[in-house]
Parts: sequence; structure tokens; C-alpha cells
Amino acid sequence: MNTPPTRILYQSFTDPAVHQPYLKRLEAYLTEIAAPGVTYEVRGISPADTQLGRLSELRCGVQSIEGIVEAASEGFDAVLVGHFQDACLYEARTAVDIPVIGHGEASMLQACMLGGRIGLVTLDPVYLPWHREQIARYGLDSRVVDVRAFRLTPDQAVAAYDDELAYQSIKDTFISLASTMVQESQIDVVMSAGGLFALLSADDHVEVPGALVANPTLLAVRQAEASVAIARASGTPVSRGGTFARATQQAIDELLALVKGTRS
Repeated sequence: MNTPPTRILYQSFTDPAVHQPYLKRLEAYLTEIAAPGVTYEVRGISPADTQLGRLSELRCGVQSIEGIVEAASEGFDAVLVGHFQDACLYEARTAVDIPVIGHGEASMLQACMLGGRIGLVTLDPVYLPWHREQIARYGLDSRVVDVRAFRLTPDQAVAAYDDELAYQSIKDTFISLASTMVQESQIDVVMSAGGLFALLSADDHVEVPGALVANPTLLAVRQAEASVAIARASGTPVSRGGTFARATQQAIDELLALVKGTRS
């Protein structure tokens, strides 16, 4: 049985103009790790999610839905929302009839198959309450047991792609935070809460004694690819009976009009 080609959109929350070095490196990495017959295209959001906090998450999440609806109309087989916070993920699933995979949800669920106690390292302390709410929403309170934070902006992380000393400093901080979680929370799997450090360290072997260091982007990619196969077999990307009940076309049109209206 021949498997049909698969096109997946990676919807980033970074700016295609401002963060081009990151996006180019990301697209190359996705091409490298893609399963046979799967191609990825990376698109961003402008302005990027640089103003860390709930309001920026909401704005970017709404904009991402516009991109997801567009991807479905273009014939993509799935969308991987490459933003660990999963802003507007549930809403996006109601808007299209293709799988929409959240970077955070997918990688945390997959990480639970790698170990018993999971720890996250996020960009900034502002995200600590958000991640705790994510963990509770996904029913993972007893599995994802600790979250620590860098004090790192997205721009600083992107700049480190071309600065070995900056990367080494970020890596050292990650290892220090992860090692503390091993000692204090007995975690046995650790990963960054987002793709910036994951891509920075993709070609490096980061070791934390006592814990497996997982790459959340790789985990989310594998989940996205599996979701396409599952949707093809079941005839639907998600259950439409409750949480992800299909939105009306009017609701979708009104949201798209709102997004487009902000640009006029």
C-alpha cells in the first residue's frame, strides 16, 4: 500500500523578517528529521510574540488561526503550531478539518512515554503560571512535575544561533536548572518548553545526569506525522462531539474579518 505524500505547515510565532536565521535553520532541521514522504513548510507571524505575556499570546494565537485556516484551504494535511504555549490551540481545532498539533501538548504527552517524571525549562518566569495551567488542562499534574525558567528573550535566543559563547551560556543555564530539578523533584526527562533552545541544541549532545534530555520539536513532529495517518484512517482529525465541536462558517468568517480588519 502506497502512502500518499504529506504536507505539514509549521506555524511559528516568530517574525519571518526579524527572525529569518532561526526560521531558515528550523526549516532545514524539519527537512532533516521528516519521515519519508513528509514535507514541512515554515511560516511565521508579524509582529512576533516578543512581548511575553497573556495578551501577546492571545493576539498571536488568533493570528495563527488565520494561518491555519489558510493552510487547510491550500491543501496541507496538518498544521503543527510551533509554539509551546499552545495559544488558541483548542479554538484552532474547531476551525479546520485537518489535524492541528500543539507543540506543548504533543511533546509533553510524548515525553510521558519516555519517563515517569517530566521537567520543563521555559524562556522566562512570566510563563511559569501559563505552563502550570497547560499541565493541568492536559491532565498531566502527576507527570510534568516541575517547571523552571531561563531569563531569556526570543531575540537573545535567536542571536545565539550565530554566537557560540552565547549558546554555551544558555546551555550551561539549562543544565544547571535541569540538574536542580533532578535533585529536588526526581525528574527523569527534561526538555525546553519551546523550540528555540531545542533547535539551538539540536546538533549538540546535552547531558543532564539522571535525566534524559528530550527535544520537544522532534517529539511534536512525530506526533504531527502520526496524526495525519490517524485522521486518514478514522476520517476525522478530532472528535466533533464536544470539546472540538466544529465552528460554524459564520464564526470563522467573523474571526478572519477581525484579524484582517486590524491590518486595514
